[in-house]
Amino acid sequence: MDALRAYAGVPGLLRKVIDENDGDAWAEITGKIDYIYTHIGYALRALDRETGFIGEVQSQVRSGKKLLFKPNLVGPQVIDPVTHGEDLGAPICTDWSVMAALMRWFHDNLDIDYHQMALGEASTSSLLLESVFGRQAGRSITSEAIFEGRSGDFYGGWGFYFVRRYLAERHSPSHTDNPMRGYEESVAGRYFPPGRAGDRLMVYDLNKLCDDLSRGRTVPVPGGANFQEITLHKAIVGGDPRDADDRGDYPGCVLVNVPKMKIHAQDLITNAVKNLGIGLYPTQCPAYTGENSWKYALPSSATPSYKAKLPHMPWVAEVDTASNLPVKDENGDYVVTKTMGMPGTQADVIRAVQNQQVFMVHVSDAIDMINLNHNPEGIAVRIPEGYIWSSLDCVALDHLCARYCFKTVPMAEGLKLKEENGWATEFVHHVPVAKVEGRNIVTAEGLDSPLFRYNLYRYAEERGVGRQQYYVTGWDGITGTPLASLLGHPGRIEDAAFVELMTKTMYYNPTCMLWDMQKTLLCYAEAHDRLTGSSILEQFMEGFDENRDGIIDYDENGQKGFWTLGFSILSHALDLEMTGDYGMLEGRFYQVANLSLKHTDRDWNPQGHDFAREYMLVWIATQAYDMSKAETVSDDPFVPGMQWGGGMWPSWDLAAWHLLSGLVYGGTSPDQVGPGSLYGTAFRYADKTLHNGAYTGSVDQGVSDPRAVATYFRAVSNGADPLDFILYVPAGFGSLAGTKIPNVEETNDPGRIFTAHFAGGQEIW
Repeated sequence: MDALRAYAGVPGLLRKVIDENDGDAWAEITGKIDYIYTHIGYALRALDRETGFIGEVQSQVRSGKKLLFKPNLVGPQVIDPVTHGEDLGAPICTDWSVMAALMRWFHDNLDIDYHQMALGEASTSSLLLESVFGRQAGRSITSEAIFEGRSGDFYGGWGFYFVRRYLAERHSPSHTDNPMRGYEESVAGRYFPPGRAGDRLMVYDLNKLCDDLSRGRTVPVPGGANFQEITLHKAIVGGDPRDADDRGDYPGCVLVNVPKMKIHAQDLITNAVKNLGIGLYPTQCPAYTGENSWKYALPSSATPSYKAKLPHMPWVAEVDTASNLPVKDENGDYVVTKTMGMPGTQADVIRAVQNQQVFMVHVSDAIDMINLNHNPEGIAVRIPEGYIWSSLDCVALDHLCARYCFKTVPMAEGLKLKEENGWATEFVHHVPVAKVEGRNIVTAEGLDSPLFRYNLYRYAEERGVGRQQYYVTGWDGITGTPLASLLGHPGRIEDAAFVELMTKTMYYNPTCMLWDMQKTLLCYAEAHDRLTGSSILEQFMEGFDENRDGIIDYDENGQKGFWTLGFSILSHALDLEMTGDYGMLEGRFYQVANLSLKHTDRDWNPQGHDFAREYMLVWIATQAYDMSKAETVSDDPFVPGMQWGGGMWPSWDLAAWHLLSGLVYGGTSPDQVGPGSLYGTAFRYADKTLHNGAYTGSVDQGVSDPRAVATYFRAVSNGADPLDFILYVPAGFGSLAGTKIPNVEETNDPGRIFTAHFAGGQEIW
């Protein structure tokens, strides 16, 4: 479809609806949803012609099961609670307008009442937002109300309330069901099991099993890899089939999986498989090993965040929960356990649900595909591709989407290259590569594919989750022509000819760049080695190429269990942010210091940890790639005659310096010191708590004058007393661009490096 006619511009229009009760803006939104509704119809009618799924859905709903819609709301900050405009989660969540169109389609075309439907989500951050939004609203805001996006006069969250409003307005007066019923229960936090919901369209937070343990049921995992059994919300898997009352309360569901197509930070893509494979695990699932101990999540507090106990990589580290640091054995080696990693985690839960006879329909929101990031961190980029894909097979659907994302070479050329090079696939894309030219490393164009290195779809097929094979049918609403596929390549039939559908975007995630764009990074390492005599390529292969086949695949991401520790650190950082008047500052400092700095070098921490050393290689190489794209050409101070920028890559030492300076200060010169850096957070905390916010302009942790650091530097240089804090850094990091930074001391003491001391050491971060 035409992506610009779909949900483009909806956040701005919705702000006018909320703030100004603008009827014209709402009419424009509903017109856009109508457009999506029409095109969802093309997709689902085509799917029904091939599979006959409509009859199965109708039969199961008539039997008493709920039609349960599962969006992807990894960060449901879609409506900003202050501005009512677009919040950070808007690009990366399933768009609420798609949900509105989809629910209307099932209602209008399958004659399913709205109270026979439900919405369920196990968002990783909804529990945290309860606290954040509650403080902003001055009263309790439930996670269900966050999914609604409105709680009385408080707006903030996703937007299901506006789904309800649209459905009510497009509702035939002859129908007695009312999509607005159930909203008040969301706001009040009143819970009704699906079988006792009556005439309500209920929203279920699938995370919340701790409030009432009877909401969950532990089910077996056929052929379990990482888990032999999994506890899930009974809204998904239904009640105990041996207990008539329980089955009456929880009759089971037809699961409509509605993911957002995004590039992932620890994996290839997040779409149909991951929206179930991670998204169904409940965060607040008691582990029965103590208060606030959770089966799948950390930290062990009342507000767990990351599903950190799920294996996200094959090697899982044993963690000392008191320190969030890894445990070593008597030989000084990390204690790790080999698992099936992310593929096993995802396949386990999907097979567990399939084993409960849950019929699934998968509908992917790929109108805007999301590049660069899948989290609400402000760097996700919308790519208006204009697709709605549907399937009964999540593996086939994701295989198609991955192939689409990583193909910029036409099929005929790709097949020829595949044969000539012995490639495993012809789905390849153009990527930048590095080569030596004189004293410089310059950028050229090459070909690569992450599908060379990705095993999930093969593994999922072997586990019985689905099949890799697929074909395409449907309708191109722009050209008015049928969709089809040829050898797995999607296209349209125009004048009896097959016209390929191809992206023009280079999809990748910087966090996962070694795996997404391996040829780019490793050819830079190889070029640098040739030019300078370094051994960077060898370090990469030694750190990651576990089977020594010369390829680092997605299941080879280090044997120290980095992401186990990473999620433990991140979850504790978020817990800090949720507590105390200045938790946002302390949590940010803790995250940067412990995840990205202290544990990359054994000399930078008292325990001699280096579990992030291998990942530092990835971060430096990714930094070098970013620096090669700089518009200005500059001399490299570490390699005589070398330049960087304008398509030329920096030396490894310079890229490392830029990366570390960015983490510690936010940049490489005094005027670039940023508020989110180690120095920036320590400075803000000291000013607000010890100096009454004289420089930052407020004692509120969320308010700071952007000129505060520069003002402080000028004041100190003119003789003003420095603030009472010290940031300790390794030797060589106390100055920027030849200027000594106030309140920074260089040290070789691993117990002090990357710590901040306030009020003469009375408080230490």
